[in-house]
Amino acid sequence: MPKITKIEVQKNNKERFNLYLDDEFEMGIDIDTFVYFNLKKDQIVEAQDMEKIQNYEQYRQAINIAIQYLSYRKRTEHEVAQHLSKKDISEPVIANVLEYCHKQKLIDHKDYANSLKNTMILTTDKGPEIFKQKLHQAGIEQKLIDEYALIYIEEQPLDDILKVAKKILKQKKGPQIKRKEKLTQSLMQKGYTFDTINLVIEALDFSQSEETLDILLQDELEKAYNKFSKKYSGKKIINKTIETLMRKGYQYDKIKSKLEESGIEDGTEEIE
Repeated sequence: MPKITKIEVQKNNKERFNLYLDDEFEMGIDIDTFVYFNLKKDQIVEAQDMEKIQNYEQYRQAINIAIQYLSYRKRTEHEVAQHLSKKDISEPVIANVLEYCHKQKLIDHKDYANSLKNTMILTTDKGPEIFKQKLHQAGIEQKLIDEYALIYIEEQPLDDILKVAKKILKQKKGPQIKRKEKLTQSLMQKGYTFDTINLVIEALDFSQSEETLDILLQDELEKAYNKFSKKYSGKKIINKTIETLMRKGYQYDKIKSKLEESGIEDGTEEIE
């Protein structure tokens, strides 16, 4: 029957031991494995005993890997499971490790969602939809996602969202209707809800002076006209120019007036 002939502390890790059976190295074990089985010199270990020791040692190694992974930041069950799987740890062992992590409060999805909420509100300009995406990707349960998304909306200051909107609006040029559309698209991309976006739009001033709009229209007209004059001729240049400017939100009458002001009647003139 195999007998433990020596148990020695490893040189580079005082919490791990080398286990020898019949004077031959058998395996390295964690201090918890050592204590759990109350291993000692001259102890007889049968094959089934060694299988239990090996299985428990794998479990302990997996726990240590999980704890190290969790030490950097909060993680979800899904993230920990993925990390352990990449380390070639079996599914039964992963399930036991996850159970251990939950019991020790090393994994707490409510705490994870709350922490991410606070971080995003304080350090990003993103809305609740992006928050929900991140929770979903991390493997958080849908019920918690919905619960904390509502809290996110309640706690994110409208003033902060308005600052984001004003910054975006400064970069958007053109008629009021198009500026509203562009702002709406940008805020949607940042994860804000329609209700919030509508509140923001109602609170902002989209007005521009006639002089500013006139300069913008002139600039857009020149770009469009010169572009189409390379492809078309005659009335088609004018029609294409008008269509383009109307899609950009400019009024038909304003466009016609600007064309006439620029001396364009039949589409044969060249704008410098």
